[in-house]
Amino acid sequence: MAGFPVILSDAHSGHAPEVEVQGGVALPAFDQVRRIDEIRAALDADGGYALGPATAHGLEPVRRVHSAELLDYLAGAWERFAAERPPGAPLVFADTFAHARLRAGIAPASRPPGAGDRGEFCFDTITGIGPRTFAAACAAADVALTAVAQLGDRADAVLGLTRPPGHHVSRDLFGGGCYLNNAAIAAQALRDSGAARVAIIDLDYHHGNGTQSLFYERADVLYASLHGAPERAFPYFTGFVSERGEGAGEGTNINVTLPPGIEGEPYRRLLAGVLERIDAFAADALVVSLGLDTIAGDPSGDAALTRGDLEAIAREVSALGLPSVILLEGGYHLEHLGVNAAAWMNGFRSQR
Repeated sequence: MAGFPVILSDAHSGHAPEVEVQGGVALPAFDQVRRIDEIRAALDADGGYALGPATAHGLEPVRRVHSAELLDYLAGAWERFAAERPPGAPLVFADTFAHARLRAGIAPASRPPGAGDRGEFCFDTITGIGPRTFAAACAAADVALTAVAQLGDRADAVLGLTRPPGHHVSRDLFGGGCYLNNAAIAAQALRDSGAARVAIIDLDYHHGNGTQSLFYERADVLYASLHGAPERAFPYFTGFVSERGEGAGEGTNINVTLPPGIEGEPYRRLLAGVLERIDAFAADALVVSLGLDTIAGDPSGDAALTRGDLEAIAREVSALGLPSVILLEGGYHLEHLGVNAAAWMNGFRSQR
C-alpha cells in the first residue's frame, strides 16, 4: 500500500534567514531551513509516508489571491534594495511603514510608483528578504497547489511541507515571516477546481490575519482560527472574537482565543465548538493551516500542549471526514519538531 502523500520542494532552503528583528533586537530567525529537514527525517523514519516533489504551477493561481503589485515587489526587492542595506544586514528589511496616520490631514501623495515600498508592502521588522526568498515562497505555493491537485482520485488527504509559511499574508501585505499565503492559495484553487465551499482551520498559535482578510467578505470560504489572544500574541491587531466576517461573509469567520498556558483538555473543548461550526458549514474540502507552535516549550508562544494532545487534536480534525490539504505554518521547537509533526500526522491518519 502506498504511503500517505507528502509534497515538498528543496527550493525552500534558498530562504535561509539568519535573523529577524523583534522589539528592535536582532534575534536568530525562527523559520530555519532545518525545520523541514527535521520533519522529513521523522516522516522517513516512520515509514508510512510517500514523499514527492512539487510541480510548477506558475503565478496565475497565486494572482487569484495576491495583487500584482505585491508579487512585483517580492520578485524584485532584493535586486532593488540589497545595495542599500546597512553594514552587517543580511537581508532587506522594512523599517518605515506606510501607516495611515503618517499622512493624516494631508492630500493623497503624488509619487513615482514603488517609491518607499519597503514599508508599503510589509507590516513588520521580522520579515526580511534574501536573494532567493521569492523563489522559495513560489515553491511553497507550488507545494500547496500540488497537494490540491493530488486530492480526489489519488488521495483524500495530502500533507504539504510549505516553507516559508503563509497565513500572515493578505492580498497586498506580507509579514510574520510569510511572503505568499499558501493556505489561501490552496483554498482558492479548491474553489476553482469545483469545490463549492471550502473550510480553513488554522491551528497555528498566531492568528492568520492574512487568511482572515482574504476571505472576510466571502460566504464560500469559512476561516476558523484558534490562537493566542491578541492582547499578548502576534500580530496583536487582529484575531478578536468579535471579528465574524462582513457582508456575504458574516458568520463565516471564527476566532477562538487561547488563555495563557492552555493545556490539552481545555484546548480540545474549544476545538470541539470550532469543529461543530465547520461541520455545519457543509464544506466540500478542508485546508488545515498546521502550526505546531502550540506545543509546550515553543519559543514563539505560551501554549502548553503535549505530543499526545497534538495527536488527539489531529484525530478530531480528521474525523470531519473531509478531503483535506494540510499545510505547514509555524512550529519552532526544533529539537522536537519532527516527532511532533509525525505525532500530529499519525493521529490524522488513524481516522482515514
